[in-house]
Amino acid sequence: MSEGLSFHDIPIVIDSWQKDETYEGVYPSGARVKDAYFSPEEPENRHVKPDWRYLFKLSRDRFPWQFWCEIIAYRFGCVIGVEVPPAHIGLSKTYEVGVDTYAALIEWFYDYKDEGYVAGGQFMEAHIKDFNRLKGEKHNFETIRKIFNNRESWLKYWAKVLVLDTLIGNIDRHQDNWGLIGRRTQEARIDLNYSPAFDNGTALGYEILEQNIDRFEETNKLQSYLTHKCARHHMKWSLDEEKQLSFYEFMKKFAVEFPETKHIMTQHLSFDYQQVEEVLAPLVGAVSDPEYRLTQKRLDFVLKLIFGRKRILEETLEL
Repeated sequence: MSEGLSFHDIPIVIDSWQKDETYEGVYPSGARVKDAYFSPEEPENRHVKPDWRYLFKLSRDRFPWQFWCEIIAYRFGCVIGVEVPPAHIGLSKTYEVGVDTYAALIEWFYDYKDEGYVAGGQFMEAHIKDFNRLKGEKHNFETIRKIFNNRESWLKYWAKVLVLDTLIGNIDRHQDNWGLIGRRTQEARIDLNYSPAFDNGTALGYEILEQNIDRFEETNKLQSYLTHKCARHHMKWSLDEEKQLSFYEFMKKFAVEFPETKHIMTQHLSFDYQQVEEVLAPLVGAVSDPEYRLTQKRLDFVLKLIFGRKRILEETLEL
């Protein structure tokens, strides 16, 4: 395994955990069902934080394997050095009577008792007239630049998050999937930090049915998928543009506008196949239920997508 990394490869049963009845409306809404729970004060598993809020995030009904995307994105983020909230295999035997329900068990990314969170959508609403928080059609990078240009490390944050999203094919980094975490210091100041790259389920070829994976053995078919019209970051570059740029067009423009970030992107691209495969391989067979299990075929496909995008991105950035 990649040096210094440790993961839990067995489902964590949450049936004895306390449900968070105050959760609704706290976390950004989305297409997938999710509930929140508090872990025990003395967890049996060392990978679980004591007395901490966790999301139990299910897959879409049509794609029961989708929850794996959150878990894979977390492990992949650890390999490439991009912060992603820890995500484990969650299991409930009581969520639905008589059924084992699997989901991504995702660690809450801030201490709700001592910290506050401001979603990117709130910044967009404050700076863009008639910003539609539901659709996010005016979500754009130039506005983010104007808002945060005087904040240290804002470019580093976006360089690494955009690299992650490009590699996993995440098309859903919308205005409420990033933000700032605030904590009051002893000096009565507010210490602000960027959120980790959370909500990574709309990625990694989740929408490809198992029986259709073999079609991508054809090189042209795979290349078309990696560069097709949906392979785009959620945000536009600027308000003036009608459409989003592709992952690779966006990243090239980013590198040209901010050449000082190229070494950061290079750093996050300096990983190899073995490093990624080592941290993901134990997930195959971790769940035996045929409806939910991660097959070797799907894992191989995910790896093919990641390294296909890596190749295209490196060529685009001339690395």
